[in-house]
Amino acid sequence: MLIRNYQPGDEQGQAEIYNTAAGQLPKFKPASAEEIARRYRTADPDPTSKFYAVANGRIVGYAVFNPNGRISYPWCLPDAADARPPLLDAVLAGLRKRGCCEAWATYRADWSAILDFFRNHNFAQARELINYVTEVAQLPRTTVTPNFKLAPLSHADAASVWRLGEGLFQENPERLEQFYFSNPYFDPSCVYTLRLAGVEEPHGVAVAITNPNYADPTKIDAAMPCFRLGAIGTESERHKRVNGMFSCLFRTEVAGEILLSEAALRFARAGLVHAAAQAPSDRADLVSFYDRYFTRQGSFPILSRPIAKSN
Repeated sequence: MLIRNYQPGDEQGQAEIYNTAAGQLPKFKPASAEEIARRYRTADPDPTSKFYAVANGRIVGYAVFNPNGRISYPWCLPDAADARPPLLDAVLAGLRKRGCCEAWATYRADWSAILDFFRNHNFAQARELINYVTEVAQLPRTTVTPNFKLAPLSHADAASVWRLGEGLFQENPERLEQFYFSNPYFDPSCVYTLRLAGVEEPHGVAVAITNPNYADPTKIDAAMPCFRLGAIGTESERHKRVNGMFSCLFRTEVAGEILLSEAALRFARAGLVHAAAQAPSDRADLVSFYDRYFTRQGSFPILSRPIAKSN
């Protein structure tokens, strides 16, 4: 069996493998060669991040990785299960070569066989991503007191926001600034800060996205492993674009409530009925805050394992 990198035309074989291997899993959605080719052209063009198992001249399995450490399950045809371990080894070696120290994967919680494969290969659950929804009418309308001021995010705030996240971000401050100010999917005015009088560092920061072309949060599958655009800390991921998305960081819950109240006003002006959020389960401060104002819709697990350095 040969393990090789991507070659043009592999998309058709990849789609057939995925649809065959995953077809019986809950909430399965078939892939097409055209969809795969489009994703590779735009978001993931590097051929050395994609590995294919070939037997007797035929593609029988594949696995891919992203530069941030995310890997796919090694999808294989039913008669080529022995290709899974070498495909996993290939993506881990590819990440190691790039200096990545951790690999991680995410799939639906009810895809138990897929998650078990990772657990059996030294992956452990690191966290869940919890999805939330609420009615805009139920959100707080807290008045901004004189000692606080709402202000747009400035380019100079990126480093302060990064520090406020306390390790939540994969991006460095420069990439974070680029994400907020050069994002084709939302305007920088969607990001705002809360400041204490006379204090330079923001006391909190929030994202509130409104776009009628984006998904209604009540009509999407909240158990799907989709990172929501605007969810702070997911900047390096591929995103699901959701109308009425809110996310925030804060030094005190009072600050969080003021930031959420500002979002509620923006959502009401846009005529939205529902607001959405997403938070990692290992950030107790954020989970407690969203549990107070939102209803849990669903979640999906993140499994990870360290990658040993090359000798």
